[in-house]
Amino acid sequence: MKWLPVILLFILFTATASVAELISPSSDNLTRFVVIGDKPYTDAEYALLEQPDGAIARAIQALAPPLLIHLGDFKQSQSSCSDELLKDHYRQIAQLNPHKIVYTPGDNEWVDCDRFTLFSAGHDELERLNFLRQLFFHQDQHQLTKDIPGLIRQEGFVENALWKSNQVVFATLHVPGTNNGRKEILRSNLQDALNEADHRDQSNEKWVQRLFTMADSAPAIVIALHADIFNFDHNKPACTIKNRTNCDGYRKLRDLIKNKAAQFSKPILVVHGDSQAYCLHQPYATIPNLWRLNAPGDYKYTDANQVVFDPQNKDTPFHVTGLLDRKPAPAICDYSIL
Repeated sequence: MKWLPVILLFILFTATASVAELISPSSDNLTRFVVIGDKPYTDAEYALLEQPDGAIARAIQALAPPLLIHLGDFKQSQSSCSDELLKDHYRQIAQLNPHKIVYTPGDNEWVDCDRFTLFSAGHDELERLNFLRQLFFHQDQHQLTKDIPGLIRQEGFVENALWKSNQVVFATLHVPGTNNGRKEILRSNLQDALNEADHRDQSNEKWVQRLFTMADSAPAIVIALHADIFNFDHNKPACTIKNRTNCDGYRKLRDLIKNKAAQFSKPILVVHGDSQAYCLHQPYATIPNLWRLNAPGDYKYTDANQVVFDPQNKDTPFHVTGLLDRKPAPAICDYSIL
C-alpha cells in the first residue's frame, strides 16, 4: 500500500495536465471561445448538456469561456416544435454559459417544423420563427448576451449580432439549412415564406458589409452561421426574384464572403454546423486567409469545440480542439456518409 499515495498523486497530476492542455495560460494576445451546435438530437445528448452532471455542460463550466456561440439546430428535425420543447431547450442553452451566449437559429427549430412526423402534425414555419424570435431575442428572460460588452443587433433583423472580443470582430448571420428555407415549404404561405427568405438574404448581405467595415483594423474576423454553405450543387445558379426555389440559396452569401475575405487579407474563420463533415480547413487555395470550421454534431460527433485565435501564429491562427476528446479538429471534411 506504500505506493498508493504516489499512484493517487500521478492520477491527480495527469488529470490536471489534461485540463491544462484544454485551458492553456491566459494571454492578452489569445482570443478564446466555445462553439456548440446540432445537438441535442437524442436523450443521451440532452443529458450531456444538462447541468449539473452533463459531461459537456461540466466541460464548458470548467473552461468558463468569455463567449459561447450556439450554431442552431438544438433539436432533431423529427421531434416536436412545441412551445414547451423550445422553451426547455432555450433554458438548457442559457445554463451552459450564463449571460455569455450568442445563438443563431438553425432550421430544425423553425424551417423544418412544418414536416409531419410521428410526434407532430407540423407547424406553420413562419409562426415558429416569430415564436423563436420572441423567445431568444425580444423577451430573452435569461439574458443570454448580458455580459458580452458592446454587442449590437441588426435593426429589423434581430437575430444578427456584431461584437468584439479581444479586438477580434464577431458576427452572426441567420442562415438556416433546407436551402436557406427555400424548399419544403409545406404549411406557410409560399410567397410569404419566400419573401422572408429574400429579406433574410438582403439583411445578411447588409450585415456582412457592416462587419467588414467595422473590422477594418481588426486582427481577425469570426462569422458564425448555421448552414453548411460550402456543401452545394455547382450546377445551380444563385437565387433571384425570378428564380426563388430552383437555385443555390447560399451562393450569393458565399461569394460575398469570399470576395470580402480576399480583400481583407487577415485571418477569417467561418463557423457553421448543419452537416456531419466535422473539420477545420482552408476551403479555397486562392484565399489562404479564409478558414472554415464545420463544428461537431448532427449525430456523427457528440462534442463541442474550444477555438483559440493566436495572432502570432501566421500558418494556423485558429486552433480548434474538442471539449471531450481534446483532439484537434480533423483537417479533412468527410462528406461520404451524408
